[in-house]
Amino acid sequence: MDLSFGQAVFKKSLQLTEEGKDANQVAKIVCDQDAAGNNYGIGIMLDSNGQPMETSPTLLAFTRAELDQSAAGNYMSSAVHMDLLKAAILGWQQIPESCWDHFTLTLPSDAGTGAVRTAVDILLMTNPALDTLGLETLGWPAYKSIAGVKRLAWKEFFGDAIMTDPGLLPIYQAGPMNTTGLVRSPGVIETRAQEAASRKTTVILDRAYSGFEYARLLGTHSYEDVMRTSYDHQIRPFIEQGVPFALAISPTKSFVTFSLRPAGILLLYSPDTSQTQDMNKTANIILRARGSGFEHPTTRAFVKAMVNDRPSLETEHRMALERVAEAEALWRKLAEGTSLEYQFSDSYSGLFRNPQAREGAQAHIYNEHLYPVFSGDRCRLNVTGIPEDKLIAREHVKVFAEQCY
Repeated sequence: MDLSFGQAVFKKSLQLTEEGKDANQVAKIVCDQDAAGNNYGIGIMLDSNGQPMETSPTLLAFTRAELDQSAAGNYMSSAVHMDLLKAAILGWQQIPESCWDHFTLTLPSDAGTGAVRTAVDILLMTNPALDTLGLETLGWPAYKSIAGVKRLAWKEFFGDAIMTDPGLLPIYQAGPMNTTGLVRSPGVIETRAQEAASRKTTVILDRAYSGFEYARLLGTHSYEDVMRTSYDHQIRPFIEQGVPFALAISPTKSFVTFSLRPAGILLLYSPDTSQTQDMNKTANIILRARGSGFEHPTTRAFVKAMVNDRPSLETEHRMALERVAEAEALWRKLAEGTSLEYQFSDSYSGLFRNPQAREGAQAHIYNEHLYPVFSGDRCRLNVTGIPEDKLIAREHVKVFAEQCY
């Protein structure tokens, strides 16, 4: 086999890495430079033709209106809408109304990443003994960057491990994992909640992919049932065990707003409602220090859309989940009997899979004009990159199955 093209792309990827580009940036650059490239890389929602899905029409409409209202040179804030926004978000997440008074809402303008980072900031201020972030192995790489910026240590925990070390702030992914797509079992999450309660440990739940782990149920269940099942699996155990936690949510993935990145959502849960006022004060101090007291137009637009037209946003979320389910079903069928079959069992779900790559896999995969994200010995696949043409899709799966396991 002539691998000259794939080897040339591989050499380019190494150059980009040496220049300081991260793995996602490398994947996008080398794919964009190939007119025949197939994007299996950066984590956006792709349609069955490999093109980015349409940005939320609802948020676009509200953003245009908000920009029109921004003609006057004035500071603008969504503070007046925050109580209604909290109710809308908790309702969307199917969190029982009886719990709502235990939550404090804050809205970092820098998307889901900002929600996680703000959660770390708040919990460091309220828990001075914390000095280490606890991370799941093969989790989102940016956690380590956040730790570095905050001058914190970080420690990885393998598999279903429970994070219990002194001075540790655990970050658990409350949904399919980025980068692997692995979904922790309900039993594991129940145990994590019980241990956190017994040790009086505060945790961060990173919910970047709300409901994605149950997208496949949409063929037989309602959207509300899917979101309720996800809540029961990922969040309810921590509430029932009385664990204080920070819930970081990304609307970008749920509502397909990658080009707008309207905000991050951070919900702080206090088992004792007398603590919510102090938590809210701490959150406001941190947001003010970061310059987020007044929001960007897209953030204000998201607030108004969520408050005034939540059903339309939820319809768009359902459409995103349906696309993931459609792509997963095709992968499951075509990967049957291959080294990747296990990656499409019920233990995995969501936008990504991250199998191990065989030695020399990058050049072979690039040679077929396929562009996943390579990091270490892993090959992260965006499952929505698979095309609707069954013959082409079969060839793509064959290449990945030959080169990954």
